[in-house]
Amino acid sequence: MVCKVNSEQKLEEYVDLDYDKVENDEIPFELGCDFLISWYDEDFLEISYKPEDKGWDLLKEHSYMEDLRPGLIERFQDEMDDKFNSVILIYNLDYDGNVKEVENQYGYFKFIGSFKYR
Repeated sequence: MVCKVNSEQKLEEYVDLDYDKVENDEIPFELGCDFLISWYDEDFLEISYKPEDKGWDLLKEHSYMEDLRPGLIERFQDEMDDKFNSVILIYNLDYDGNVKEVENQYGYFKFIGSFKYR
């Protein structure tokens, strides 16, 4: 997911799990409410806020990018735009992409796709 947010704090708040909501059987994070994702494993989440980077450079310090980046560029070239300053990566999440874009008080978020690794 690529994003345009005003601060790293807003990005963190957007993905932060609220365990009080888990106990009440609610979707426990804002990203989940917006994109209809009920849960993710925090061990497989990576986010970055890099206002100085643009385009594919937003991914350069994330896990597995040496291997993944060429395929991502080939598959999602038309989706990347210089207006984005952040990314949210959730590894091992099977998401069908029912919701593609959301704009709210946290920022603008665009799901560009999911893919299998290996």
